[in-house]
Amino acid sequence: MKVVRIICLLVVSLLALYPLGAVLAQEEQEEYELALIPSAGRYDTIGRAGEAREFSVGVVNLGTEAITNITFSSIEPAGWTIGFSPDKLDLLEPLESQEVNAIIKPPEDIEAGVYMVSLRALGEEASSEKLDIKVDVKVVQEKLELNATYPTLKAVAGENFVFEVEFYYIGKEARDFNLLTTAPQGWEVYMTPPYEKEKKISAVRLEPLKAAGNKIRVVVSAPFWPLPEPGEYKITLEAVSLDGWEKSVEFKAIITARYTLLLVPATERLDTTAMAGKDNYFSVELGNLGTAAIDNVNFSSTKPQGWTIEFTPDKVDLLEAFDSQTIDVNIKPPPETIAGDYSITLRASGEQTSSGELAIRVTIETPTVWGWVGVGIIFVVIAGLVVIFMRFSRR
Repeated sequence: MKVVRIICLLVVSLLALYPLGAVLAQEEQEEYELALIPSAGRYDTIGRAGEAREFSVGVVNLGTEAITNITFSSIEPAGWTIGFSPDKLDLLEPLESQEVNAIIKPPEDIEAGVYMVSLRALGEEASSEKLDIKVDVKVVQEKLELNATYPTLKAVAGENFVFEVEFYYIGKEARDFNLLTTAPQGWEVYMTPPYEKEKKISAVRLEPLKAAGNKIRVVVSAPFWPLPEPGEYKITLEAVSLDGWEKSVEFKAIITARYTLLLVPATERLDTTAMAGKDNYFSVELGNLGTAAIDNVNFSSTKPQGWTIEFTPDKVDLLEAFDSQTIDVNIKPPPETIAGDYSITLRASGEQTSSGELAIRVTIETPTVWGWVGVGIIFVVIAGLVVIFMRFSRR
């Protein structure tokens, strides 16, 4: 009976001491504790095929004793590389933390998708649990685009067409592109930077992974002579690299006609003389200073009542650009027109445009026979006065 009591006492004693032993064992176990924590608080990141990206983690000593010689390891898909900077920590004191960058690089030929990598810190006294990171891999689709801000422009012949082009380039490396143009025969095309209009360029260098690239100006000039007909003309700009990249953009230059009809005196004088009742001829020049032909030119006039004004020829069917023609104008005042200055206006009108009014001053002169009659009358009057004076003087 005494033996049984002793055994029971030993059992109770052991049961009483068990919780204290467990606590002491647990405290001893928690003296060393190492952890990896994402610096940004996120367990995911984005990567690009063939491109290294840093992922920052905090290495934390949660224990009560220092941990030494901490290195790092990783588990990653085949073909991936993961490095660490720094690659080793010599000492980490209790409750101390230090930031380490994991440099994660997917392979070049990887497909887009979500992949898992694991990181771990290993010290002499303790190791961390593995840190799982989700990497969303984006595959770079290399491309080049040429976009014209305004691909269609209108101008009259002789004026410049200025197109603005922007390059959109996404690539893995910088590339040089030669700029080649095609245009109608006789047209001039050159390129300039957007803010250096005096500098002409023939190539551009585009940096990698830039969604928006350089801008250039493409200046297009139509030939001055012969002037191109009004209409639509195509110009092409092509960017070509040495390794086979090429892309083009097309512009449309629409030439609109400029119509300018001019009517001027052939002698550059805006006055003439005329005899009443007679044909009096005055020449004018009809000119087309526009960029396109003018059709069906007719003539009209404003004149005093009873006057006749005739044009020879009375109509011009077609007057080409920069062409001119002499027109004879017959100005015929009525016979009873009194001598003096009169004004007439001439005008030319075509289907596309009209000239301004040409004002001419016409001086009417008395016919020569009436001049002699006037002289005779004067002599008769003078003779009569002499006779009368002599008679009165005799008395």
